[in-house]
Amino acid sequence: MRKNRIRILSMVVFSLCLPFSLFAQIDKDMKEFDDFVKQQQKEFDDFVSEQNKEFAEFLKETWKEYDLQKPVVRPQRPEPVKPVSFDHKKPATKPQEVKVGEVTRLPIPTVTPSATFSPSKGKTPVPVIPGGKDVAVEPEKDSAVLPEIKPEVKPEETVPAKRSLSGVEFSFYSKDCVVNASLKNRLTLKGIAEKDISAGWETLSRSNYQPLIDDCLAFKKDNALNDYGYLLLTRKVATELCGSTHSDEIALMQMFLLSQSGYRVKVARMDNRLTLFYASSNMIYATCFITLNGVNYYRFDTTPDKTNSIYTYNRDFANAKNPVNMNITAPQPFSGTYVEKTLQAKAYPSVKVCSKVNSGLISFYKDYPQCDFSVYVGAPVSQEVQQTVLPSLQAAVQGKKQSEAANILINFVQTAFDYKTDGDQFGYEKPFFVDELFYYPYSDCEDRAVLYSYLVRTLMGLDVVLLEYPNHMATAVCFDENIDGDYITVSGKKYIICDPTYIGASIGLAMSQFKNVAAKVLKY
Repeated sequence: MRKNRIRILSMVVFSLCLPFSLFAQIDKDMKEFDDFVKQQQKEFDDFVSEQNKEFAEFLKETWKEYDLQKPVVRPQRPEPVKPVSFDHKKPATKPQEVKVGEVTRLPIPTVTPSATFSPSKGKTPVPVIPGGKDVAVEPEKDSAVLPEIKPEVKPEETVPAKRSLSGVEFSFYSKDCVVNASLKNRLTLKGIAEKDISAGWETLSRSNYQPLIDDCLAFKKDNALNDYGYLLLTRKVATELCGSTHSDEIALMQMFLLSQSGYRVKVARMDNRLTLFYASSNMIYATCFITLNGVNYYRFDTTPDKTNSIYTYNRDFANAKNPVNMNITAPQPFSGTYVEKTLQAKAYPSVKVCSKVNSGLISFYKDYPQCDFSVYVGAPVSQEVQQTVLPSLQAAVQGKKQSEAANILINFVQTAFDYKTDGDQFGYEKPFFVDELFYYPYSDCEDRAVLYSYLVRTLMGLDVVLLEYPNHMATAVCFDENIDGDYITVSGKKYIICDPTYIGASIGLAMSQFKNVAAKVLKY
């Protein structure tokens, strides 16, 4: 009996001790893991510190002189001064097939729908907002050939969730922003010689700069800023930290922030001051640049040049591998006052739209450099435009045959907007982001072609291609219905020509001067 009691007591003691030993082991394992993480962080910090030290030493070396390359001028499209109006008195001509030249792929815009639509085809078009994916875009044929720059690290992948709640506060395109203030008034350059730049980099790299970098990258991630938006953000941050009158410090501070964020940038000495240059995988027009190791670095600011030579270094910071991607794949988050317009189709007076455009987004687009056409056509349309433009047009085409719906939309695009060439309105060739068409007083043929393409794809769910001529742009739609009219054939499919600038012309009518001209096809 006594043996049984001892055995039971031993089992109770063992069962009570087991959890404590288990917890002790867990605590030990957690401590070992924490020590491992700390060791890894220390090794990484030591590595970055060493990279910063090496780069500071490199900046001391004598900078070399380079020739500043002249800006590449965007190819001008000699559009007609006035839009062509369809003459209803002329006898109808027999539909004909228009020749097709080369076919170029366009990016499918990433769409964030303002409402949920279900696709429907046939006689009752129902709005559909197709989801998009990032698509590799072939360079335009008239663009200079750029070397391939492959990014190695995505900066946003290392963004921490935590952001500073206090620090330097400012407005970025009407969007409130707060960043860590550790580098405020920290940078003072004695000059812009190599030793001064090296000393400035060393001062910044020895400071507690990581919380500031984390804040900047977190703002980029939280607001879906594209790369060029991040360049503009870091310039604003650098200005707040250094003061608006300290241009040299601003340039170096911005270069430091971008380099630590993983972007391929550099400062150069020109006209006795510092200026920032950034590598890009896109063609940037109307912007001077330098070419180093086959890579184009574009100038960030637009101050007029007094010289064609600059001094800089032929090396990037070790951790800066990413070129600046100019494509916009997510709606940009800028806020501001709303600019409203009332637009009406002349042939369909009941088709009236009251559009609303965000002034903050327009300001961002105004600061955007001139890029390839694919950047504009691939950008998503803002929520404001979707919510104010689509419902009215949806109601107008609901229940209509595809031919009737397409004619309603084309008359709206033809007649609700006033025409003027880019040269007359801006003094240079400027493709519009879709939102800009609802802001500026005038638009041209390529702007209208992009808008009509967007409306047909979004509201009718049909495939649309853009047709590019030497001095004009139109569209062609692949209908499910059997529709007569001028057409093209692409990949075995028939596309009916629809010209948003041929005022008063219905779908299926191509301008007579383009019926025998091979069109370059831009296909999504």
